[in-house]
Parts: sequence; structure tokens; C-alpha cells
Amino acid sequence: MVSDSAPNTDIRHARSRLSLIARRPASILRGLVVIALLAMLAGAIYLGSPLASSPLADLTPGAELDRRWGSYLSEREWGNPREAVGANGWGLSWRGAIDTDYRYTDDGIGGMTDMANEFRLGWAFWDGHADHVTERFNGATNPQGAAGEEIREDRVFRENTPKHAYQRLVYRYPSDAPAFEIQLEAGRLDDRRLTMAATVNNVTSEPHQLHVVLKAWLAPGGKVEPAANGLLLSGNESLVAVVGQLPSDWQITDDKGALDENLRAGDLAGDQGGHIGALAHTLNIPAGAVQVIRLGVAEAEPDDQEEDGDAGPTAVANAEQVFRASAAILEARRSETESLFVGDVSAHQELYRQSLMGLLWNESYYEWDGATGIDQRWGGLVHARDVLIMPDKWEYPWLASWDSAFHAVTATLIDPRLAQDQIRFLLSERWQQIDGHIPCAEWVMADECPPILAWAAWRAYELSHDRQFLEEVYPGLQRNYDYWWHRNEVGDALFSGGFLGMDNLPRSHGSAQADASAWMAFVARDMARIASELRDPATAERYWTDRGRIAESINSRLWDEETSFYYDLNASGRFLRHASYSGLVPLIAGVVPPERLPLLLEQLRDESRFLSVAGIRSLSAASPLYAPATAGRGVNSNWRGPVWLPINYMLIQALAEINPGFAADLRERVVGAVERDWLRTDRLHEFFDGDSGAGLGADAQGWTALVANLISEGWPADEAPP
Repeated sequence: MVSDSAPNTDIRHARSRLSLIARRPASILRGLVVIALLAMLAGAIYLGSPLASSPLADLTPGAELDRRWGSYLSEREWGNPREAVGANGWGLSWRGAIDTDYRYTDDGIGGMTDMANEFRLGWAFWDGHADHVTERFNGATNPQGAAGEEIREDRVFRENTPKHAYQRLVYRYPSDAPAFEIQLEAGRLDDRRLTMAATVNNVTSEPHQLHVVLKAWLAPGGKVEPAANGLLLSGNESLVAVVGQLPSDWQITDDKGALDENLRAGDLAGDQGGHIGALAHTLNIPAGAVQVIRLGVAEAEPDDQEEDGDAGPTAVANAEQVFRASAAILEARRSETESLFVGDVSAHQELYRQSLMGLLWNESYYEWDGATGIDQRWGGLVHARDVLIMPDKWEYPWLASWDSAFHAVTATLIDPRLAQDQIRFLLSERWQQIDGHIPCAEWVMADECPPILAWAAWRAYELSHDRQFLEEVYPGLQRNYDYWWHRNEVGDALFSGGFLGMDNLPRSHGSAQADASAWMAFVARDMARIASELRDPATAERYWTDRGRIAESINSRLWDEETSFYYDLNASGRFLRHASYSGLVPLIAGVVPPERLPLLLEQLRDESRFLSVAGIRSLSAASPLYAPATAGRGVNSNWRGPVWLPINYMLIQALAEINPGFAADLRERVVGAVERDWLRTDRLHEFFDGDSGAGLGADAQGWTALVANLISEGWPADEAPP
């Protein structure tokens, strides 16, 4: 049975305007996107056209699609430095974001957008009772949350594919007492056509009403106009149309807060002119029943026009085809996705797959010119307008350079080009500075992140053997390496890099650090490898010589004989005796002398110090500062006890050469903890309780996807499961 909402006279009479609005010179049309929207009950079949199933003949294999369309719509733009209010990066709250225009881009729920973020499609929901329409996910910024920033909506990322051929997100609404489980799907038919669907399940024993809204909008300066049965979106050089069965209500506006205000008042505003369009569908859903909203999208070729110059007739027809075949397209893409990443490993197959798919969900359109934020000195020094992998799509929707390095290493398991693109951007003139500095993160642009990009680049090269890529990034890697020597050397081949991404780890500032120094020995090794591969032997020899100098300084200055551990030095030149990850980076870098290895390994194996059920703790449990989980309201203990997967991954890599048995045990612990937490929560958390192994922090952390690398390196497909 098809929904029988009554026609809207205003939209019906707009039909005659469609050809006039769409008539544009072909020379300025890059494309035309047409979206056909129809509300349907679950199981309904639309047989109104002989074209209903024909688009499936054009189904492009997912691996052959381009990357123009994807789940690139940000989940959170509010509460970050680039949208700062004054000097407070968290000054723009979720409540304030309802009616405050962002400076750069936008956010939404389960959305799709093109790589230039010109056209934005997203969902919104209201149950008729909440004091707001949910257009973006709610949460707390630091320090309002129980542990800093935290999302308060119940959403879980499911499938996603390398070219975004298919994606699925499950959202339970409202967050405090869910009455609905909403499945948000999108499937691409080919490079220029896709379908989206919202499947709403009333999970209660009572009937409930839900308003489901499709938002279709452009950046300010774009224009939305009414069209027959929908909307037309006009960009700089392109046009988007939204057409289909009539919604219950609709509006066009420039007022960002109008959907929230007007829908709750019971009357959307019609055509007020602007760049934001909304098509609202009121669903009255019996207990336990399911209803579906579907839409089709078609992007036209520039020459899609009739003889009289009207643009888009083929696109309109294509969108209608895609809509009518929506269920079949999504089913075909689901079926295709079932084989994705299958057979790559011999154990932990489902965790492996979801780790890679979760990383793909973190791809977001990221825009920032450095001119706004908590530190405005970066105006004109950075210029990002790219789709990149964010650390976490909601909690950390901004770039962080060492996160990106780890993302790249995992992305090598998905698509070498995806891995390379993360590194390319950081070493491009749009992020790396003239002096070689690579800004650490949007919050701390002048600070350093660990210099591990050479390692990530080498890992990407090992898989792809793309010599051109290595040649492209080599000069930027050299500049950053030299920058560290000129800017961060604080002694004879010893270094200090500030907090180095580990924000509350006990450490020195301005004095020699065990991790900063060891990271430089680590990067010197990979720089030597790259130089040798590019037939630059003289420079390779220089890097090997540097590595030897750094190793000698670390072992003569930063090793404490009394406690058998590496430490930072304080301002007085004394050891800062908190045994932590900082003192384990020399092990990762491979600069620990053989006679000292047993002393370090003894401490790593000690459950009263470093070894936990989830892996190696960030701070020894013997430290008076040890806090395995949450230190207090608004504060994560972060690096003062919890287990972090990236450092454990690098430790396991190093230990595999030193003590394979211990490396295997540690791998089992880390993978087991992540898997148990994922099976219990459906999430890949940021870090893990140093005692219990429970997941903590951000719930879709990109670098936790390194568990896929641990699995593939520990249980490859050509070996029998243990």
C-alpha cells in the first residue's frame, strides 16, 4: 500500500515553472541532480512504470565507481575551533547550532554529499513531543559531559564501502527512551545515480507518530525553488531537483532554524526563498509496524537538455527510475557488500570487516582556511577543502596529523589510493608550512604530533609499490625531518615536542623527552629506507648516521639504571619518574640495547604495572597518578592508565622481532578486548579501561580501526585459525 498524502496545491501549481527554472545555458551546467521522493509502507511495490526494474541492468560494480558521492556529510560542525565563539572552541553549543549559520560547511544525519560538498542531503526527525527537531546529533561538549565530549544519541554505524556504493546507519530515536529504530541506507546505482531510504520501525507496543524530513540544501548563496512535486536546488554551475510523491508539508528558507521552529508550530513556511529546502512526511505508525521513505537521485551530464534548451529531462527520468527500483538497488548493494573484505583473514572476520567499514564512515568533507578559531594566526596558512578521514565523525570532526598517519596505515587494507590521499594532504602546501612544520591538530596548530608520516608513507608504499607516490611525498618528509632538527632539538641529538598528542601524560616541556627523541630515531630509519628506494644513497647514509647518534644519546641520557626505564628529563635535568608510553617508544623505535630488553620486557609483562587484559597501559599502575578510566566529571584519564590501540599496535610490531611469543599474547589481549567491547556495544571506542578493558571515550574512533591490521598480520587468510 502506498502512502496517500493529499496533494499540496502550491507545489502542484509549481509544475508549470519547472521548465523555466531548469532552462540554463548548457555551457555552465556541470550536472543536474534530480531526486525523486516517495513515502511508502514497508513491503510496498510501485508498479506505475515499465521502467521500474530496468536500472538494475546498469548497476556498476562497487569497485568500479568513482568517489564523487559518499557519506561525506559531517556529523558535527558545532563545538570545534573553526566555529569558535571568541576564544572558546566549545562556545557554539548544539542548542546554538540550531539557528546559527556555520562559517564553513554543515552537518546532518546519515547524509550524502558530493566531494565538493555542493549538494547536501540529510535526514531530520521529530516525534511531536521533543522541544527540538533533531537535524544533527545532540551531545555534550567539554566539560559538560561525564567524560568530556560525548555524543548523547544512540546511533550505530554499520556497512560502508570503499566507493560508498552502499551505506547503512541505525539510529534509535528519541535517545532518552527510543520508540523508533530507524535504518538509514544509501545505495549508488552508478557514478551519477543513487537512492536513499529511511526505514522506520515502531519498536513499542503503542502507535506513535513521527515526522521524517528530507533536507536538501546548498551553501549560502545557492538557491532553492519550488518545482513540481518537490524542489529545485541551483548551485554555482549546476542544478538539483527534488521531485516525487507529495510530502505532508514543505518549505524553502534561508533561516537555518526555521525547520525546528515551524515544524514544531505545525506549519512549515512554504516558499520564503533561500538555500535550504525541507520535505516533511508525517508517519502514523502502529505498534510494531514499519514504514519507509525512499528517494532517488540522478546527476545529469552537462549536455542533458532538450532541443529548446530545457535542462535535465533525462536526469528527471533517471531519478524516477532509480526511485522506483530503490528496494531492488539497495538489495543488490547489500548482497554485494556481504562479500566485501571476506576471506582476507582467518579469524575475527566480522570485527575485521566492521573496523574497515567504520573507518570509511569517518570520511568527511573538511573545510577550513585558518582564518577563524581559537588561534587565528593561521589565516592564509592552511586551506582545506577536502574529503578526509576524521579521528571520529562526531567527537573529533577535525584533522589531527598522527591520527591521519594511523588512518593511512589501516586504509592500505581498503584502497592504497585512500591511504595515499591522507598523507598527500598533510604534506601539501595547503597544510604543511614553509618551514616544514606539520600542524598537529586544529586545537593545537603550533604544536607537534609525533613525526610518524614517513612510517605511514613507507607502509603505503610497501603495499602499492607506487614509486611516483613515494617521489611525491619525499620532499615534504625531508622538510619536516629537518624542521625537527632545527626547531625541536634540545640537546645533543635529543628532542622535545611538547605534549605530542598525549594530552595529560606526565611529562616535561622544553627538556629532552624519551618519546620525542625515540620518534626521531624511528623516523630516521624510515627516511633512510625511502631515500634508498629512491636511489639517494648519500642522504640515506645521513639518516642512518642520525639514527645512531639519537640512539646513543637516548641510551646515555634518558635511561635510569635504578628503575630500568626510559624517562623524560625535567627542567633540572633529572628524571621525571613516571613510567609511561613515553619511555616505551625507544622499544618501538628499536634503539634499546639487547642487554636492556629483558628489563623492559619484565615490566611490560607485570600485571601490577603495564600488562592488562586489554594490552599495555599508558601509565604504569604503580604510579600514584594511575587512573584506569575516568578521573572525574568532565575529565577523561586519557593517557594516565587506559590502553590505547595505536601504541599497542606499534609495540606488537616491535615485539614480533624481539619476542614473538609475547607479541602474540599481547595481540590476543588487544584484539580480544576490542572484540568483546564491540560485540557488547556495537562501537569501536577511543581507548580502553586499564583494568577492565571496557571501551571508553569517542565511540567511532578512526585509529582503533588498527585492530584490522592486528588481525590481518596475526591471522592472515593463508593460515588456519588458531
